[in-house]
Amino acid sequence: MDVRTFLPYSRTGAKPAIKEAPVNPQTIGEHMLKKRIDDGLLQKDVASIIGVSEGSITYWENGRSHPQVRHYPAIMAFLGYYPFAHEKDIVVGRLMQVRYCKGFTYLQCAKELGVDCGTVRRWERKQSLVNPKTQLAISILWAQLPDFVKKQYLP
Repeated sequence: MDVRTFLPYSRTGAKPAIKEAPVNPQTIGEHMLKKRIDDGLLQKDVASIIGVSEGSITYWENGRSHPQVRHYPAIMAFLGYYPFAHEKDIVVGRLMQVRYCKGFTYLQCAKELGVDCGTVRRWERKQSLVNPKTQLAISILWAQLPDFVKKQYLP
C-alpha cells in the first residue's frame, strides 16, 4: 500500500496589471475606478468607506453589476460629485437627482411625494407630466440637497 505525502507546493504567477483610470468615465463603476486609482486606494478600502463587500466594488468597476440606489449617497460622498448624466434643469432630472442623492427607491420617493410608485416611474421615463403641486415639492426637496451633489462631473 502506497502512502502519499503532501509535498510543499507553491504556485507562482504574474501580478495582475494595474488598471489605468478611465479618462472619460461613463458608468458609476468607472467613476469609482477613476477616483480609487487617482487616490491610490485598494478596492477593500473603498468597500469599507461605502459599506459594501470588496466583491461589490469589483463587480461595479468591471461593469458586471450596478449598485443599488440605496448605496448612491455613500458613493457620491466618496466621489465628491454627482456622477450621473441627465438634465438637472428640468423637473424630472431634479426628481431623479433627489431620489439618487437620498437613496430612495421608487416606493420611498412616492411616499415622500404622496403619490404611488408607478407614477414616479412614469415621471422618470417621461411618460407622464408632473403636476404643479408636486413640482413645487420636488423643488423644495432638491433645494435641500448639499451643494457638492448639485455639481456635475466635468472631465
